[in-house]
Amino acid sequence: MLERVVACMAVLAVLVAAAHAAPKAKEAEECPIAGFDLDKIREAARTAPSCDKSLELFRVCASGASSDVALGGVVTEKCEADFLTRLSKRQRRDYDRAQERCANKYRNESGSMYRSFSAFCGAELARNYARRFAKGKTAGHAVPK
Repeated sequence: MLERVVACMAVLAVLVAAAHAAPKAKEAEECPIAGFDLDKIREAARTAPSCDKSLELFRVCASGASSDVALGGVVTEKCEADFLTRLSKRQRRDYDRAQERCANKYRNESGSMYRSFSAFCGAELARNYARRFAKGKTAGHAVPK
């Protein structure tokens, strides 16, 4: 019995030492827009150099509330500009249905954070499609030059 206790304490000591020696996690990124001015955040997302950058701004500046719906819409539009005209009718129908699923995913939940979750779902879906159907790519693979 004493041997088990000593063995457990030794394992615990090794784990604690390893945790202290491990590199520290990257500090959480902060929203680069001072004062969380929603109009400035939306404009920054709209003028971001790429869909991915726009989504990243959304992630770091989100409030976790219903105000994220408008920002998510800006990000979705930014990303859709990269691919929407490239979709076939069937692909467009599939995309629209997936967006509808995002919009309805939390419809039975109360609370503004669920509106934020839906906004993120739609924006991430648009980003995924943008990556898949980006200019110069077909079905997710680069076109040979």
